[in-house]
Amino acid sequence: MSELHLYEEAVQEATIAYGNKSLIDYSSIGESDAEVWNRGDRLSQKSRKASKDIYFSIDVSQESRKVFIRPWIEKKDTCTQEDLLDSEEDQVKELIFRIRRSKSIPHPQSLANRLLALFNDAKEENPASLGISAGSLCNFYNFLRLHTNLKCPTISLTPEDNIYASWRGEQKRIFSVHFLPNGDARFVIFIPNVRHPERQIRISGAVTTDILMETVTSYHVCDWIS
Repeated sequence: MSELHLYEEAVQEATIAYGNKSLIDYSSIGESDAEVWNRGDRLSQKSRKASKDIYFSIDVSQESRKVFIRPWIEKKDTCTQEDLLDSEEDQVKELIFRIRRSKSIPHPQSLANRLLALFNDAKEENPASLGISAGSLCNFYNFLRLHTNLKCPTISLTPEDNIYASWRGEQKRIFSVHFLPNGDARFVIFIPNVRHPERQIRISGAVTTDILMETVTSYHVCDWIS
C-alpha cells in the first residue's frame, strides 16, 4: 500500500501564494442549487484518467459525530482506478451536502456554495483531477465542527486540491490555514508590529488540526476570527 503523500510546501501568505484572484468568492450567484449540482455531475461524467495513487473511504459515526478516513488499497486496473476517482468525487459531494445541512457549522450555505463552486471549476479546468481532496475537505469539516463560532472564511484551493482558508481582521491581520489530507494543518498569521507600524509580524507553523486553535491562542487570533 502506498504511503500518503505529505504535502511539504510551506503555507504562504494569502495575498502572495494564491494571488488576489483566488481570494475572491466566485460562487455561482444566480444559479439554483439544482443547476449548480447538475453542472458538477456533467463535469464528473467527462472522460478522464486516474492521476492519484491513494483514495479515501470516509466513515461517519452518528454517535460520536466524527469523520474517519482510511486509505483504500492501491489498485492497478485502469477501470478500477477510474471507479475509485468517481467514488472519491461522490464522497466530496456528500461532505459538501453535510456542511450545507449542518446546524452546528457556522455559515453552512455560504461555505457549501463556495466549496461546490471550487469543485466544479477545478473539474472543468481538469476533468482528471479530484476537484477537491476528500481528505483535506474532511479535515476542514472536522475543524469547523470543533469551532462553531468562527466567521465565514475565504476559501481557495492549493495546486494539490487541498482546502486553504483565510480569515482577515482589522489592521491587516490575517490567519490562513492549509488543511492537509492527513489531519495536519499548516498555518500563517500576520499581526501588526506595534513598535514598527509600517511593518507586520509573521508567524507560521504546522500542527494537527485538533490543537490548531490552542496553538495560536497567544496571538489572540480568536478575538478577530470569531
